[in-house]
Amino acid sequence: MEDGEEDSGDSSLLVRRASSRDARNIYMIHLKSLAGVDREDVSWFRELLRVRSRRVKALVAEVAGEVVGFTIAYKSRGRAYIDYLAVDPKFRGLGVGSRLLKELETLLAEEGVEEVGLSVKSNNLAALQFYVRNGYVVKGVVLVLSARVNDIVNGSLDGYRFEVIRGNVGRLKAKVIHTTWWSSVTEEADRMVYERLRDEYTLLLYRSSRLRGLAEFSPRKVMNVDYIAVSYSKPREALKALIRALKEEALKGGVEEIVVHVDGSKNSLLNSLLELNFKTVRAEYRLSKRLSGD
Repeated sequence: MEDGEEDSGDSSLLVRRASSRDARNIYMIHLKSLAGVDREDVSWFRELLRVRSRRVKALVAEVAGEVVGFTIAYKSRGRAYIDYLAVDPKFRGLGVGSRLLKELETLLAEEGVEEVGLSVKSNNLAALQFYVRNGYVVKGVVLVLSARVNDIVNGSLDGYRFEVIRGNVGRLKAKVIHTTWWSSVTEEADRMVYERLRDEYTLLLYRSSRLRGLAEFSPRKVMNVDYIAVSYSKPREALKALIRALKEEALKGGVEEIVVHVDGSKNSLLNSLLELNFKTVRAEYRLSKRLSGD
């Protein structure tokens, strides 16, 4: 995330809408500024910028024609989530991050967004200070949990069945509990990207004919589970069955570790994961800001 800075008012700084042609520059800034934050590659950014969805808002900042920063946000109804805001390290301290944030907030407000949120790693105090200075308030935490596949306690699959499909299931109609607060804002647009890339898998968990849970993941050495949702009916039981199914898939593919994100407020789901031998490996602050009304 961007470190604290004041807007310099530099007239050579231009902020504009991003296009798929900016994907390479965005990816390189992502590598230099947000290393270790996410696992996206250049194809992810290219396809995200090609998605024809009003839910995705992307801006780039240019100095003398060179792309030096970017921000990408998702919106759904009156809410938005800022997924990225990054500036090339060579251009920090010039007000680029502040200008990007201001332009993005203006754009979102014009489209009816009332509240915007984001997350910041707990050890990134510069970014935390930057957002607080710009009117954001800490609302909670998100915990990142990890477990070695062989250490995961087996939950019960009695009465459950699951299937794994390549890609995604499209728009989800079932009412479910998301493990993270941002999923309801980002998921529809993300699925459009995954449908193009075809490198994401979806595990669907059923009890009888009813969907009880789903997880979207990439089968790599470390399985980052991008999205988890479980039914309102017996959610703890469904989550344990879902993790058991993910473990079976991980063992087939030689995966060594599974990583999931869970809101700190979802105590029941957190305890279920701890019982299965997951451990908290880091935390992120959840921040938000009202753009209109109070």
